[in-house]
Amino acid sequence: MESAHVAQVVLGLAAALALAVVLAHPRVKALEDRLGVTVLLSSGLPFLVLGAVFALPSVGILTTEVRADLQPAFEFGLGWIGFVIGIQMDVRRLDALPRALGTVIVTESVVPMVTTVIFCTAAFAGLTDLLVLDETILRDALVLGACAAPTAAISVPFLSRRMGERAASMLYEVTLVDEVAGLALLGVCAVVFRPISAGAATWALPSSAWLLVSAGLGVVLGIVTYALIRSAAHRNEELALLLGAVALSAGMSRQLGLSVPVICALAGAMLANLPLRDPDGLRRTLETVERPLYLVFLLVVGAYWRPGEWQGWALAPVFVLARAIGKYLGAMLSLRVGPAGLPSPREMALALMPQSPASIVLIVAAAMLYGPSEARVRWATTAVIVGGVLTELVIRTLQGGGPSPEESLPAMLKYQRDRGAPPR
Repeated sequence: MESAHVAQVVLGLAAALALAVVLAHPRVKALEDRLGVTVLLSSGLPFLVLGAVFALPSVGILTTEVRADLQPAFEFGLGWIGFVIGIQMDVRRLDALPRALGTVIVTESVVPMVTTVIFCTAAFAGLTDLLVLDETILRDALVLGACAAPTAAISVPFLSRRMGERAASMLYEVTLVDEVAGLALLGVCAVVFRPISAGAATWALPSSAWLLVSAGLGVVLGIVTYALIRSAAHRNEELALLLGAVALSAGMSRQLGLSVPVICALAGAMLANLPLRDPDGLRRTLETVERPLYLVFLLVVGAYWRPGEWQGWALAPVFVLARAIGKYLGAMLSLRVGPAGLPSPREMALALMPQSPASIVLIVAAAMLYGPSEARVRWATTAVIVGGVLTELVIRTLQGGGPSPEESLPAMLKYQRDRGAPPR
């Protein structure tokens, strides 16, 4: 690579990183709420587009060679986000929730998965013109089903005016846990549909054995992380040790051909349930780094993204419709089995419809497992990206706008601190 090209790559990536740090500032996030542009900035759409531009031959910043060099850092980003999701699974906090709310969480996660798998299996079969379904179509539909489960964080102060504080609080708790359901399904896919190119493909192990390997690896890495950060003398040392632990977890997961965010989420969940000296401080450290890291992560995702393929755009409305039907059916069932005080099925479905940024993480993690060059994986990536933006635009229209300035980020953070819930 010529020195001029190296300088161009370094300057372009440095500018993108600086932009990510600026957009991750709390004041900028509050401004997003006030201007009502969270659908664009919080979804990371500008960084996806910027990554696609950087990958153009005429620009030459995120070329194939550069993306190969950035692969370890890319997987580290997947691992960090997995840790953030896993650290929310503190069973001590979950024990304080109403018992019947657990049924609602399962229902609102599983039903959209089922409807999405059914609809997207049919859509994949039609797009590929296959009369006989092979296992890869089922695999890709299951991955999209995993992407259908997570819900974006809701604004409790805003929804409290529509359905009452109790109902809004219960739905907020649902959004804290449903990302785990998507990761669980992705982990099952990684075990049942082993990637051919996995470094551990020579290991002749059945799926049940790989499931035990995945669970055991996550637990061991969580204990190792706990042992490391427990000896930290101050916050900077804790951050350095945490960076090393995430890098180790991501590297081992990738080497074994397992899903990086799934294993790291297991490690994070294990860490959250051990006796930490300052669990809130650890969560704040993870959250502080997550936002800029996620935006830079989307920059590389945009370089892999192929928005010119019409099949992905055709799949997007199918994905959105299947997910919407699943959320509504899940809301209807939740009223029958859930605790008292839940809102109407329509209000519940609208509140849980916005797609979490974790959905993009899930589809990209699957692409890293099975190869971003596979056609259906590329279509699924477009469907999740376009579907997330389309869903939020529709929901904003149906709900008559988003939170007011008084109910923006500061109010939401205050509510989270009062409830003792991890920030999102």
